[in-house]
Amino acid sequence: MVENVKNKMQTNRVRTRRALKREAIIDATAAQLAESGLSATTLDRVGERVGLSKAALYYYVDSRDELLALLLDRLLAGIRAEAGERTADSSSPLDQLRSLLRSHIEQAVLLPEGQLIVSNVDALAAAPATAASLHAHELAARALVEAAIAAGELREVDPLVATTVLFGASNTMCRTYDPDGTRPLAEMIDATLDLTLGAWVPTPC
Repeated sequence: MVENVKNKMQTNRVRTRRALKREAIIDATAAQLAESGLSATTLDRVGERVGLSKAALYYYVDSRDELLALLLDRLLAGIRAEAGERTADSSSPLDQLRSLLRSHIEQAVLLPEGQLIVSNVDALAAAPATAASLHAHELAARALVEAAIAAGELREVDPLVATTVLFGASNTMCRTYDPDGTRPLAEMIDATLDLTLGAWVPTPC
């Protein structure tokens, strides 16, 4: 009995250490991305940042693609969590959708890994591991589009096409936004959402 408890405690400690180390590796990946871009973010360079050899990294991740997927998962989950914190449970689907897109643009613009991921979205979409993360994010937005249509807040648009347009416009704004320009980010986000979502709001009879 006592031996079983000791073994369980030791197993939990090992899992905790592994999770913490894996988080440090993801942080190092974000730093490497910000410093040298996607193509130069290799397992060797990430390993150097955390004091691990490439071979040792394989204890924590199976491949570079998995490592990028973990970083992408963390970024996109953070976007959705922030969006959820901004809106009350009683918020309308359209308000929740606007909040999600606002968080998506803000984090993609303000976080180095966000900027680089948006700039390389085609490459990420081509790799199965990262494509799955992007698809899950797109499905979350599509569900809100469908809910907004059902609530009468948006016209009967194709949810798949609508979501593609929304992220296309959002990601383009992220890539072209000039922090030294004359228009603040919040104003640019409002304009982007008004031009996209605003066009699909039903016209009062």
